[in-house]
Formats: sequence, C-alpha cells, structure tokens
Amino acid sequence: MRELYVKSLPLQDVIANLAEAFETTYFISCHEYRINVPEGYGSGFIRGINFSSGFGLIEYSCTFKESIKIHFSVNKIHPLKFIYCSEGIIKHRFEEKDSLHLIDQFQNVVVASTAQNGHILLFPSGQKIHMNSLEIARKDFKTKIDCDLHYVDKNLRKLFRDLNARNLFYYHGNYSLAMSECIDEIKNNTLLGFTRRLFLEGKANEILSLQINDFEDDQKAEPKRQILRKVEMTQIQKAAQILKSELANPLTIKDLATRVGTNPTKLQEGFRFTFGATVNNYLNKLRLEYARDQLMIGDLNISEIATNIGINNKSYFSRLFKSTYHLNPKDFSKQISKNVLLEKL
Repeated sequence: MRELYVKSLPLQDVIANLAEAFETTYFISCHEYRINVPEGYGSGFIRGINFSSGFGLIEYSCTFKESIKIHFSVNKIHPLKFIYCSEGIIKHRFEEKDSLHLIDQFQNVVVASTAQNGHILLFPSGQKIHMNSLEIARKDFKTKIDCDLHYVDKNLRKLFRDLNARNLFYYHGNYSLAMSECIDEIKNNTLLGFTRRLFLEGKANEILSLQINDFEDDQKAEPKRQILRKVEMTQIQKAAQILKSELANPLTIKDLATRVGTNPTKLQEGFRFTFGATVNNYLNKLRLEYARDQLMIGDLNISEIATNIGINNKSYFSRLFKSTYHLNPKDFSKQISKNVLLEKL
C-alpha cells in the first residue's frame, strides 16, 4: 500500500499537495485544479474547484495499480465533507479513530473531524473509483446559511454551527435517485471555462440541498420514508417482473410494495422514474400488450384473455383495449383475421 500525505488547505493547495505526492504536475483552468494520475500509480484524474463562501467540490475518477491511502492531516480545522461514491468501494477513517467506514456504490457519508484532526481515505487496487466530495469550510460558509438555518434538521444545524470543530460527526446513507442524476450530470459535463464553473457551482448547491432532504428523510422510521434511493432500484425492477409474471392475479400497490421491501410512495416514485408511468398504468400496459399478442396468435378467446390478465369485467376490458388500440378486442381480432386472409390471396 502506498501512503500519500496532504498537509495543506484550502482546496487548491490540496490538489497541489496531491500532485507533489504523485510526483506530477497539476493544471489550472478557470479556478479548477486537475491532476492526471501518473501511469506508475494507475489511471484517471482528480480535480477540484473552489466556489464562494468556503464551498468546494473534489471529483475522483481513478483506478490505482496498488492500494492508496491518502492522509488529509493538516494541523487546522478540516472542511466538513459530503462524500458520494458512484462507482467502486472506498473506505474512510477519522485520523483520531481506528474504526474504518466502508462506503459502497450509491452510498454517501457526511463527516466532520474534531479540532486539529483530519481524515484518511483508502482506495483499493485495480478497481475503478468515482467519487465526489463537497468540501465546506464552516467559518466561511456561515454567511451563506445563517439566515435560514433554523429550517434545517437540528443535527445538521448543530453541525454547520460547530465552527471550531468541537464535535465528531458521522452520517452514512444511501443517496437518492435525484442525487444520482445530479452526480451523473457533473460526471458527464463537457462545458468549458466560465460556463463550466457556473454549472458546477449550481450542481454543488443542488447536491447540498438534496442531501439535506435525504438526511431529514432518513431520520424518519422506515415506513414513513418517502425518498427513493438509487440502491433501491433493484426493488422496482423486481416489482415490475412480479406484475409481468402474475398478470392473472395482480397485487395491490400496498401488497406489491411490501413484497419487494419498500413502501407505496417509493414504489410509485420508482415506477415514474423508470417507466414514466404509475404502477397501475404500467400494469395496464402489460395487460394490453399481452391481450394484443394473444389476439394476434388467435389461440384464446376474448374471455380467456381477459381472465389471464386479471380482468373479470369484459366491458371494462373492451373499453381499456379500445382506448389504446382504437378497436375493441372483437373488431381487432376480425381485422387480424382479415389481414391474414388477404396475405394468403
């Protein structure tokens, strides 16, 4: 394992220090600092940018040939860090503590060390890592937030107001779909110069706003949590598969949510995000596609098809089918038969 030491603040000095530790140079463009990881260490880049009021953003996108341990150990009050891992797995440790925190894909942590103590980040060997870290110098940031801070969760309020870093703070969560989209937009952004700086500052503010909402949602008991997390998307895919495989006896939204381990609010949000439809609209789409295919095959009559998709009312089935295909099932079947006959002539 290689160990690197960063003993400088603020952010631009952090990047300069990392460049020195990597025995390479760094580049500057419109107040954004970037290191390309030297070939001897691996591949990828580390870049950071400072905004106003003690607010900054660091992005790590790299693969190391051997494990890397980065010590952020400057003898000053360290920035409050909001860390988001979108690819790979990293570890975090407070300089004054021995315990390691594992940060998996789609997870985030909020960390604040005490007084003159810092942080240690551990990057594994041979694994692509993509991570963003919001860096907030609380004394400088104070002017930006004091007017409305009383609306924020009391734990975060206390954290932001701990200007002299008297208290250790650690929060671990799974970030939301909205957060995931925001991080992807930063990752895929191709703007340059001043427009890039404006874009990144806007996204950094958006991430902080979303983080406050995510944190407050996490303080609720599980049945009352409403924000769908990126890691929970597997539950949405599972729910969609259940609907498809059990068309004859569809579950209620509440029962479907329970079966996949979420709640109705998150289930609906996930379906709208993934399929652009509510759960019931997605179910009806599956039903109608099945009915259309069976009418084209011609092996089942209309009553059998309706039963197979869990609809006992033939009139309702007919109206539902016509609203999508502009013919009722009987006329649709006749049209198919007519077309087949014309093809044979």
